[in-house]
Amino acid sequence: MTPPAVVSLTALCLAVEGGDAEAHRVRTVLLHPESGTLSVDEHVRVRCSAPTGWTALGDVLVAPGSGARGAARLAGSCPGALVVAVHRGTRCWLRSGPLGPVLLFEARGPGRPHGRWDRLASLAHSCLVAGLPLTHLGPAGVLPGRAGAGPDY
Repeated sequence: MTPPAVVSLTALCLAVEGGDAEAHRVRTVLLHPESGTLSVDEHVRVRCSAPTGWTALGDVLVAPGSGARGAARLAGSCPGALVVAVHRGTRCWLRSGPLGPVLLFEARGPGRPHGRWDRLASLAHSCLVAGLPLTHLGPAGVLPGRAGAGPDY
């Protein structure tokens, strides 16, 4: 199965708390790769370095950290989030909910991947809402790997 086409992905900033947290309302429109139908998803994405008031409201949480255990801790702290992502450098561990599998993504190519992980996490949420599996995520420059293969760094 080919990845869905992203027709539109927009983010409106809701709040910034002194650099410790950012909350965005994200709207994504996907084109299903097989049926050609459009799927619209709106969610709240929270980027944080520690739990805040916005964390409990986030459908998608993104935080610095590493490894499948880091993703599990973040997911366990906010069980209402459908997608959590922890990242360090060029690696990002993405988990769907408190019990879902953890997927490892690695950024390739020039530039800093920081904002890329936010977009990837939002795209993952939109795929799940559209009924598409996360294993087919693979935007340009981001390659899926296997969590648990090798060290947790």
